[in-house]
Amino acid sequence: MASATEPHSDTQAAPSSARRSYAYAALCCVALTLLMTPLANLLDPANVVMLYLLGTVGIALRWGRGPSALASMLNVVAFDFFFVSPRFSFAVNDVQYIVTFAVMLAVGLLTGQLTAGLRFQANIAASRERRAQSLFELSRELSSALLASQVVQIGESAVQRHFGGSALVLLPDSRDPHESLALPEPMPAGFEASMANAAYRTDQALGPTTADVAAPAWHYVPLVAPMRVRGVLALQPAQPRWPMASEQHQQLDTFARQIAIALERVHYVEVSHQALIDIESERLRNALLAAISHDVRTPLTALVGLAETLRHSQPALTPAQAENAAAIAEQARELATLTNNLLDMARLQSGNVSLRLEWQSVEEVVGSALRSVRSVLAGKEVRVHVPADLPLVEFDATLIERVLVNLLENAAKYGAPPIEVSAHAQEGSMVLSVRDHGPGLPPSLQSREHLLFEKFTRGHAESATTGVGLGLAICKAVVDAHRGEIRARNASTGGAEFTVTLPRKPAPLLTE
Repeated sequence: MASATEPHSDTQAAPSSARRSYAYAALCCVALTLLMTPLANLLDPANVVMLYLLGTVGIALRWGRGPSALASMLNVVAFDFFFVSPRFSFAVNDVQYIVTFAVMLAVGLLTGQLTAGLRFQANIAASRERRAQSLFELSRELSSALLASQVVQIGESAVQRHFGGSALVLLPDSRDPHESLALPEPMPAGFEASMANAAYRTDQALGPTTADVAAPAWHYVPLVAPMRVRGVLALQPAQPRWPMASEQHQQLDTFARQIAIALERVHYVEVSHQALIDIESERLRNALLAAISHDVRTPLTALVGLAETLRHSQPALTPAQAENAAAIAEQARELATLTNNLLDMARLQSGNVSLRLEWQSVEEVVGSALRSVRSVLAGKEVRVHVPADLPLVEFDATLIERVLVNLLENAAKYGAPPIEVSAHAQEGSMVLSVRDHGPGLPPSLQSREHLLFEKFTRGHAESATTGVGLGLAICKAVVDAHRGEIRARNASTGGAEFTVTLPRKPAPLLTE
């Protein structure tokens, strides 16, 4: 099958077209003979032979090798019958004309062969130029596409212009992008969805390889991009069920690669654009939270102080009034803690925090964190397993204490006693862990424990326990700033366990 723009060779042309070529060649010989017959007495036989050879060249240029060979033989017969004495007879008086006939036939065949070869090479060059032009136009149009729908429209139009027939660019189905394609509605005649999906899953081109009527009418070529398969290019040529030449297959594969690369480029443009939007949204949110939190912290501090003053005012409050004053102070402290968390989170994510790295005693930092949360842990059993001979570790004591405070508050809120705090040294690292004996992490976070450390994420979304989900996010930000790692898991004997791993290098030698 030849495409709409590919040249037809003798081996590619349809049988009916070939028969017409031979008929036209014979008619040209007849016409040439009829034109020269009235001039037989005026033309030298050598000139007649040259005119016949000129006709053979013209036929070779127009219809190729086979018709030119037929014309050469017919010309010899016509020259013998109409122009060699005795005329209108195949008898030859002069034996030398036998040589003339042989030379005329040989020169005609050779000239036709060379001319047809030149024609074929010219057609091949023109065909390659058209293919290159088609690819250039496709690349130029795809370079301006910003949406996948634009790539689909441009790709279908380009393939149809080059090959004729019908073309479809099929993208993955959003419901099952790894297994199936989004199919057109209604389905075109002869289109087989199973073959299109098979080409997509197996990354193999499928289509007719013979002129068998049972062969599929469409070609299915996967759109293979550098990262993954982006879909399938389906083509029903202008002459269905006819195998394409190897150069046409290569051209179709090249079209598919160009479309696939364009789809992948558009995909990453969309990903990049969304990432920029997310970054800008995060920056604006942090700036807003920091501004609001900073303005709220001062009146909250005053509110806590006024509530405490009210509790101890004279004359003494009634029990009900004292309880209300205590509740005001407690709620104000919780709101102040939330405000501090918002400020800390905004400051950590802005990148403006400078770590005050100093050699610290882990035992002292753990003790300081426990003292900070003694009101939260009141009445709860706490077990501390921190060896006294732990080596010094270089970190920001204030921030690491904040990490331990948040983990202890988290255990007190969502877990159950006893709460265990432990620390031990490993080769090149220091490991701190806080564990409770409560219900553990929710099943919805199984194998997705990292989601706990995202901002505004709570393990129990519907929990009555107060909080907005910033404590663990602050812990992760602090540990990341120390180039460490924090993990959460369910302990083997029940409860949730949070582990902080900080990098450790040998402590400096103390000089006396």
